[in-house]
Amino acid sequence: MRVVIIGGGIAAAYSANAIKRQEPNTEVLIVSKEAWAPYDRIHLCALLDGSCSVKQISLELEPGIKLELNCEITAIEPTKKCIVSSHAAFSYDKLIIATGSTPKTPFDISSLTNARTFRSAKDSFAIAKAIEGKEIVIVGAGPIGLELLDTLMHMPQAKKIYLLSRGPYLYAPDLSSDAVWLMKTMFEADPRVEILLNDEILQTPISGDTITQVVTRTRTIENPFVIYGIGIEPNVAFAKGAVEVKHGVLVDEVMRTSNPDIFAIGEAAELRLGGYRAGRVKESTLEADSAIAALLGHTSKKFKREITVDALKVSTFVLTDITSPFYNSKSDHNETMVLGSKNANRFDCYIFNDGKVMRFIGINSHVDVLGLKTLIKNELPIDAKALFEQRLPHAKGKMICSCEGVYEADLIELITVHAIRDFQELGEVSKAGRVCGRCKKEIVTLIEATPVDATIAQTQKEAKVKENEALALEKVKRRIEKYNTLHPTNQLSSENLHEAIKAFDMNREYNRWVSMITSSMRLSPHYEPLVDEAVGQLNKIPIIWLEMSDCTGNSEAFIKTSHPKVDDLILNYISLDYHELLMAAAGDQSETVLDEIIKNDEGEYILLVEGAIPLGMDGKYLRIGPKGETGLELLKRVAKGAKAVLSIGSCAYDGGVVAAQPNPTGAVGVAQALDRSDIINLPGCPTNPVNIVGTLLHYVMFDELPALDEKSRPKWAYSYRIHDNCERRGHYDLDEFVLEWGDEGAKQGWCLFKMGCKGPYANLNCSTVKFNEGTSWPVQAGHGCFGCGEGKIAFDLYANQRPLEDANHE
Repeated sequence: MRVVIIGGGIAAAYSANAIKRQEPNTEVLIVSKEAWAPYDRIHLCALLDGSCSVKQISLELEPGIKLELNCEITAIEPTKKCIVSSHAAFSYDKLIIATGSTPKTPFDISSLTNARTFRSAKDSFAIAKAIEGKEIVIVGAGPIGLELLDTLMHMPQAKKIYLLSRGPYLYAPDLSSDAVWLMKTMFEADPRVEILLNDEILQTPISGDTITQVVTRTRTIENPFVIYGIGIEPNVAFAKGAVEVKHGVLVDEVMRTSNPDIFAIGEAAELRLGGYRAGRVKESTLEADSAIAALLGHTSKKFKREITVDALKVSTFVLTDITSPFYNSKSDHNETMVLGSKNANRFDCYIFNDGKVMRFIGINSHVDVLGLKTLIKNELPIDAKALFEQRLPHAKGKMICSCEGVYEADLIELITVHAIRDFQELGEVSKAGRVCGRCKKEIVTLIEATPVDATIAQTQKEAKVKENEALALEKVKRRIEKYNTLHPTNQLSSENLHEAIKAFDMNREYNRWVSMITSSMRLSPHYEPLVDEAVGQLNKIPIIWLEMSDCTGNSEAFIKTSHPKVDDLILNYISLDYHELLMAAAGDQSETVLDEIIKNDEGEYILLVEGAIPLGMDGKYLRIGPKGETGLELLKRVAKGAKAVLSIGSCAYDGGVVAAQPNPTGAVGVAQALDRSDIINLPGCPTNPVNIVGTLLHYVMFDELPALDEKSRPKWAYSYRIHDNCERRGHYDLDEFVLEWGDEGAKQGWCLFKMGCKGPYANLNCSTVKFNEGTSWPVQAGHGCFGCGEGKIAFDLYANQRPLEDANHE
């Protein structure tokens, strides 16, 4: 399945990561109009003052997530299931709209040199570049305007800074006048700052591309630079006509739009019932969780609003905001109580409705955020004395992370006890700083300021590594022990294997093989005893091997592996319950075996498929069995009950040589034939038996198939570039190439690139594990690689040319 996400912010990145973690085989593409990969917009001020780069505030993405940048989507075409930009189109199976919002302006400012909004990295860079010597006018006194003001105060470029509020308030109308006075006083301690309450712009005369003046009710400001923060609106114009749109894209309780394959989240979405639109990170991620559960077909998880905890951290004060999801600022029944002290620069503002706390806004507050959050959530009766006592400093110091309710003392204890040295290490024991990210910088500063004994830190790390390793090994051991009940059709025990190894005097070779495959699977040497145990359990997994359109090369390679001896390890030991090439039974007897496995081991057997599947003439190019079943029919019937499906070889991957141009039989790979994205691909011509056995071993040991790349190939086997591990690489670097077969370079073992070797374009482990008892591989033997692990392209393009002229092979 292919999921496309439109947007480049936190909601888009969160959704992409969540999908990849839950369903690693799902193809995920993020399409963003930004020039940068998704970044945390909460930290735009850090870009403005130059304290951070875009890379430093970028959001981590799971491996395999694809990005298409500088691409603004202009339309959705639901009938074609694609999205369209001015220069490209992208198909989808499921679509998530996470385009956020666009800032409002009183008129079009796009052509002006001294007017901006503040919503993107581009805005930050433009403002920083143009404010030298200007009188800056910030229009709007919400959270963004206040953080912007605080940042500009620390930048010497601005000559003067005005903040305009149309009303008598700052941050929110609910804030008490005393708190507004306190904030205004602290900001205006900077002589360049002037906060204009109950004021608004009356005129902005323009000459060419410049606003020459800003005329308000009380001021005429010369040489201005205007930054508008007067509101936002959902960025959904491109979606009109494709889905139902009101203010935002209308969605149900699982964030599904009027089109069942399209979802919307965050500021772009509007709940059909009630008209709610998310405005905070926490709410957007909750919406994403609901959408993803529905999109992936998991148990329905309806979006439910929760209490929000926000913080505004500027250099002169900290504002804490706790709000019930049922709060209505326009209710006539709201009552306000303020506890504060001008001397202590502290104000706590409680808003009640029907005797219940609905919202709290505090300036430099000492309130117990978690306790107050619980009180609001459970609608507990108000204890005025307890609220009064909370005006005093908290025993744990100030609140650092309001999202997680973590105080300064909590963090210092975590840092000290776990010998935390950086923010990444903190993530192993706490989510502080990782929800909205607003407090990350403060947490990093606290980590740097908290002394940690270097010896203790090293000891802690070593102990943690050993603990994690021991837990992992124990988990694998328990997993292997599950197979102590033998597979009913194969009564061999692990003693049979080791007795055979002993009888053939192959202990050394077998031990070497175990070490080799452990290393190939990228496991530490500590896993070797468990790999040995896991080999002893391979006969307890029912396996069906189907032959489709191919040359049986993969089966030949598999049965001719020699470590351990094939008769004992492969034929007698791995439970190949059904394999047309190898099994003794034939005709009805073999079909009975197959039917019994499908019936008795449903959901437990593993299906290995070798060869391409012809689709031409309704699959009639391939008939199998006494009933003349087509290959496609057989594949679908067997794959339906399989716990996992592995495509073995290039033909099974995407048709391979069978599907080479002009592909008269319409041959395709297993994944395409089944229309499934969860097929594990092991392409190769043939596939190295080590990769087949290693993948099966990983399943036995970890109860899951290995991590996969973007082509659903096991990373442990397919993330090596042939070119980088080739014994002829040194000759390539020295420009020593074979130019004709039999020339002096060929005799000297020079690089085969100019003879058509595609090693620079191919990812596979042939050059490290090799073939024929690990003795050689094609390039070593004198034949260039043609990239068989890359699929059909190897036969249509790579195998028929010398060096690709337009390819970057470095």
